[in-house]
Amino acid sequence: MSAVAWRYALTNALMVAFVSALAHGGWPVWVVAGLAILIGGAIDEAVGDEHEHSGCAASWFFDLNLYATLPLLVVITLLLLQATLAGGSTVVAAAIGAGYFYALAGVTVAHELTHRVTSPLALMSARALLAFTLNPTFESYHVYGHHRNVGSWHDPATARRGEYVLAFVARTVVDQSVAGWRLEAERLRRKGLPTWSWHNRVLGGLFCSLVILAAAATIAGAAGMLVFLAAAVFGRIIHEMVNYVQHYGLVRADGAPIEMRHAWDSCRLVSNLLHYNLPRHADHHMFASKPFWDLDLAPDAPRLPRGYQTMSLIALYPRAWHQAMDPLLADWDSRLANDVERSLVRDRGGTVATTPKPTAKAFAFAMDEPAEDHNVR
Repeated sequence: MSAVAWRYALTNALMVAFVSALAHGGWPVWVVAGLAILIGGAIDEAVGDEHEHSGCAASWFFDLNLYATLPLLVVITLLLLQATLAGGSTVVAAAIGAGYFYALAGVTVAHELTHRVTSPLALMSARALLAFTLNPTFESYHVYGHHRNVGSWHDPATARRGEYVLAFVARTVVDQSVAGWRLEAERLRRKGLPTWSWHNRVLGGLFCSLVILAAAATIAGAAGMLVFLAAAVFGRIIHEMVNYVQHYGLVRADGAPIEMRHAWDSCRLVSNLLHYNLPRHADHHMFASKPFWDLDLAPDAPRLPRGYQTMSLIALYPRAWHQAMDPLLADWDSRLANDVERSLVRDRGGTVATTPKPTAKAFAFAMDEPAEDHNVR
């Protein structure tokens, strides 16, 4: 097995280190939690980009890492509750670290497994992983809503131009929940099944979250429930902040083909390792069923200047965010957008750059037919 494959064990290695720190207690919990966050941010920026395709044939190893995520998060949660019983300031670090891994590992791996729509094991694992961030509608909305509506005004998972990141988090949580429930109810009606039944995947996700809450209450009482909820909400906010940067400001007309230019890619090496190549986001939207190790950077997709975690932190400061993103959006408008998309930007109160004019290559790319996969997922 190549060294390339081993690199994708980084997230699990960090979780194993966090488990060891939680078992020890005290200052190591702060150190490992802080180190994990630094690796995803400052260290990611220091390492820089990787532009080469890093896929390889060790799919068994990649799957092993994916399916190891759930038991690792269960152990982290049990040790979080143990830290709650012990009391002291360590519980704060434990909750921060647990919430960070709920987002970084739990949601990212759940995202990968959710797209394996023909595998009951993958879908059940994804549902359990999403329970740690109280997100029961992701399974329904992401695959059958976001991947069809990306870039449109009707997609709650696409951040709009000028929308502040925390306002987006509040809007997307509510709107994705409503849309996900409706999609699931429609799926069940088409199958002739009742909405309120064990067939409902949203209710299954809610049940998983309630099981974790019940376990927290049994092990550590009301304090355990509150600490878990704090970690879960923190993880959900981190996840939605990353979601914010993936499509910020990009537009697409309803029913128009989905193309590479409708997602922001990131070349940062560590971001791609930690997030299982999720920052190779344009390729993922064109070929949603492609496993993460086969995803590639799209040469014609717009690029973020920094890694996912760094960009989501920059988004908290509007002035810095607009300094980073407004020139990139102006370039997207002039070089990659088509006339309909420029018109949509104007209609929504945005400013469209008129120079430089789109090149022949960019125009041809904008008008190409989409790949066969993206509308299916």
